Amino acid sequence: MKHLYSLVFLLFALTSSNLIMAQIIPNVTYTNDNTMTCSGTASAAPTGGAGGYTYMWSQGSTSSSISGLCAGSYFVIIQDSNQDSVSFNFTITNPCSNLTVNLSTTDCTPGNCDGTVQMTVTGGSAPYTYNWSNGAGATVQNQTNICAGTYSVICTDMNGCTTTANTTVNDPCTNFNGTFSSTPASSPAICDGSISFTPINGTAPYTYVWNIATTTQTNFNLCAGNYTVVCTDSNGCTITATGTIIDSLSTPTPISVNLTTTDDLTNNCSGSASVAPTGGSGVYSIEWSTGATTSSISNLCAGIYSVLTWSTSYPDSTTVSFVIADSSSTYNNNPYPNGTINDTLYTDLVTNCIIDYNTIDSASLYQAVYSSSSQSLYVTWAVYSPTDTVYISDTLALIGNPGYYSLTISVYCPNKSINDFFKIESVIYFDGSSVWTSTLGLDEQDLLDHVTIYPNPFNNSISVDNKDGVIQSVRLVDLNGRVISEMNQINSGLIELNQLESVSNGTYLLILSGENSYKTYKVIK
Repeated sequence: MKHLYSLVFLLFALTSSNLIMAQIIPNVTYTNDNTMTCSGTASAAPTGGAGGYTYMWSQGSTSSSISGLCAGSYFVIIQDSNQDSVSFNFTITNPCSNLTVNLSTTDCTPGNCDGTVQMTVTGGSAPYTYNWSNGAGATVQNQTNICAGTYSVICTDMNGCTTTANTTVNDPCTNFNGTFSSTPASSPAICDGSISFTPINGTAPYTYVWNIATTTQTNFNLCAGNYTVVCTDSNGCTITATGTIIDSLSTPTPISVNLTTTDDLTNNCSGSASVAPTGGSGVYSIEWSTGATTSSISNLCAGIYSVLTWSTSYPDSTTVSFVIADSSSTYNNNPYPNGTINDTLYTDLVTNCIIDYNTIDSASLYQAVYSSSSQSLYVTWAVYSPTDTVYISDTLALIGNPGYYSLTISVYCPNKSINDFFKIESVIYFDGSSVWTSTLGLDEQDLLDHVTIYPNPFNNSISVDNKDGVIQSVRLVDLNGRVISEMNQINSGLIELNQLESVSNGTYLLILSGENSYKTYKVIK
């Protein structure tokens, strides 16, 4: 009988051990965004493990169910009372996700309105309707006999799904222009000046007819005064322009422009730009890369643009290039700066498309160092993809009072489509001699949202700046929820997770916990 009791006790112990060590089964169910109004939902009903479950969803919720989900990728980490955890990844879709429109154009012949736009629709559900921006809103699929200009179309399928596409029809004469260059006359009484006209955006060869009865591109031995030329290219496009030779005793200030821009925040070609020229002499002439000649332009889609400005009474000009970004790729963690530093990159990394814009999933300010001697801010931006990280270094001027500053960089790849123009925004605090890349004096959640983590990608260690003392524990987990490294009972100062040499390459989650809040950051090795 004694042996029988022992056997029963052993079986009970083994059964209890198996129950305790049972793996957590997430049992996550979800519904797609079928109404196209972020109506997706997800719910977790885990079994196994030790019970007492807690939840951490990728959008920040800690309840067992979430709602209001738009189309996209999500995950949930479920943890039981024994600190064991499991991760579940899922994707919310909607019926509009595969509706696309491709436009192909035929440019106008010189001076004529005979351009075309052909549309190809893929995905969605036929029949489709079309609403073009030209005229009163043409509703046919293809456009014919149209003038040069920018055209936008909204395509709608039978489910109410919409997509917008934009294209430009060119006329070889539309952007035909030119600039003057000259040398001043020695004085009003000496005729030793020269003037030359350089065509822009035309097709060689060119002919020139000046108001002084000459037909050469450059004229010499001229007095101070105004000179008019009629320039014609091989397509028959003609431009009439007037330049000036001044005397060296009255040279004005070189021309410059103040440029202001607004991004395409609605992804509906809502961008704008304006210039305010200074310097030069006489009346200003302005020409944008779109062909407009006014001081302000609107209805700009995301893309690269330029503006040429010159003064009619003095042969001086300047060209400024700029980027209009779209809101879908604007990274913004800057709620309240008292200053703004904007910059646009023109480096080989972006112009040669070393960055793979098809796989970008995040971007951030990696490092910012201030030099008081040169009054320059040396910044490094990090652009992340699932397999690689590209670092972009740049130098910005920082001359101002202590305070918070919005730091913005525009990045683009000219070989890609308009949706590949984006901005990265961050925030720095300038104390007059150095910069901080995390804000000060905020509540716990704001402080956790602005923590500095480096390096990222990491190799042997990860450092976290806890100078505000808001972080009480740090946990590094993989995407399956397995804890790789953790620290508790943390004091203010620099936190270091060391001995990470053996961690495999991949993407991980760094969970920073305060007293009442937490923040999850993605880190890469």
